[in-house]
Amino acid sequence: MHAHAHLCNATPGSLGLWLVAALSLGCLATGVLAADPQPPVAPAVGDDLSVEQARLADRFERLEIVIGRLAELSAGTDPRRAKLLREAIAQSREQDIQLRFESIVKLLEDERLSAAANNQTELKNELDALLTLLLKADRDSQIESEARRIRRYLQEVGRLIRLQKGLRARTEGGDELKQLSQGQQQVAEQTGKLGQSIAETEGTQNKSDAESPEPDQEKSDGENQDSKDGEEQEKQSDESKGSPSSEPGGKPSDAKPSEGQPSDSGKPSSSPPSPSDGSTPSSGNPSDGGQSEPQESPPQPADRAAQRLRAAQQRMQQAREKLDQAEREGAAGEQREALKELEQAKAELERILRQLREEEMERTLTMLAARFRKMLETQVKVYDGTVRVDKIPESARGHDEEIESARLSREESLIVREADKAMVLLREEGSSVAFPEAVEQMRDDMQMVAERLADLKVGMLTQELEQDIIAALEETIAALEKALKDLEKNKTPPGQMPAGQMPEPPLVDKLAELKMIRSLQVRINRRTQRYAEMMAADHAETPEMLAALARLAERQRRVYQATADLSQGRND
Repeated sequence: MHAHAHLCNATPGSLGLWLVAALSLGCLATGVLAADPQPPVAPAVGDDLSVEQARLADRFERLEIVIGRLAELSAGTDPRRAKLLREAIAQSREQDIQLRFESIVKLLEDERLSAAANNQTELKNELDALLTLLLKADRDSQIESEARRIRRYLQEVGRLIRLQKGLRARTEGGDELKQLSQGQQQVAEQTGKLGQSIAETEGTQNKSDAESPEPDQEKSDGENQDSKDGEEQEKQSDESKGSPSSEPGGKPSDAKPSEGQPSDSGKPSSSPPSPSDGSTPSSGNPSDGGQSEPQESPPQPADRAAQRLRAAQQRMQQAREKLDQAEREGAAGEQREALKELEQAKAELERILRQLREEEMERTLTMLAARFRKMLETQVKVYDGTVRVDKIPESARGHDEEIESARLSREESLIVREADKAMVLLREEGSSVAFPEAVEQMRDDMQMVAERLADLKVGMLTQELEQDIIAALEETIAALEKALKDLEKNKTPPGQMPAGQMPEPPLVDKLAELKMIRSLQVRINRRTQRYAEMMAADHAETPEMLAALARLAERQRRVYQATADLSQGRND
């Protein structure tokens, strides 16, 4: 109820149109139960409720129309969002939500309040499901928010690994046992807090909520305090031993992990260790002779990361107990096993980050391909229109041809705007060198075409520029579609443990970048030859031709710079 009330009070001016639809749906879901009938105080109450319910029915009918229009508007530039919106409409009609509204109105008019209340509860649940579906359209901001959280978790795990390595080195180096025990207890507590935070925020049991809030400020403050305590402890570790990091602390010991410890493969063994709070991890294997339970879906990376951190916490607590009992060698063994669990937790988090990156890339590539297809469709129409106007002899052209050429110029200007949006998207994404340059060159040509069409210059030079733009758009679309197929083929396997840190993949691979640079160079070569032929035919270097040659020289310089950046890995 509170979340829906917050949505109803939000101002749509700062939100996308699709989110306005989501807000409206949230308000409707709230309004359905806000009109929840109670025993009437006066005969007029039932009538009032039926009128209010009828208003909600009208609002939902208008909302369906708005969602349908949004789907049409989004189809060209964001097919994923359009698909979600169409799914919302289909789900609404499949569940006969509009008919459900009308039946509740009829029940209220007949003062059958108990039946109306039951129907309202069911209807609210269906509206909540629709709202969840609509909110999926804002996946871009969710991915960004989730990636920020995962990076913070990785930072914290890295800090815990450094602390644990220091404690293990000090244990093996013969430091005072009491201080080691206290330090181990602090690291264990911080590990447990982090594991609990990941389980509560990222665990699959919490993924059913439509909203995925970040950890609250109070929790962040607590983590910051833990970080400060850990930094002081890390400093003490470095001071207590000359160079504790000289021995790789993350290397597993020769001893086998104790029974119930998760294995190196990332799959839990038959009897995972119980956390210190007494709760039982959810990933146990019921094959130890007890009664078998129904097969559950495999745990997600976030759940596995939380489990690894709980296992690391238990190893740390066992190490502390052995330190209290002056069993230095046994404590060092437990500390090594704790480090293994921390490294595995880190690997799981890195896998989440990579999967988020792959999802972000898929959405970006799909959106870009759809935008370029729309640009290509419009550019072909402008080219056909230019050819039609050019077929009319220049001496016979009149006001109608001027109007048509001006219209084509405006159409070309709209393509320029789409190119600007695509270029911003590519620049912000940041991993590609050749594609932004290709779009920028296309955009320059489009701007030149728009200016020439505005001056009724529809001759061969304008048409050749348009042909270059069409060829560049076709090549770009083909490259984006291939990148999508490659991404699908090379996605991170869901059940495979990554070996070490896996770098975030670029939007397109270097081979695609090189092919794009080659295409840019071929177009420059072709245009150079064309200008040479035109100058030879006219036997003159006109100011217009000199300006075109200067632009071509600048384009060659930019292609050289993009090639140098790619060869030196400046986009990595």
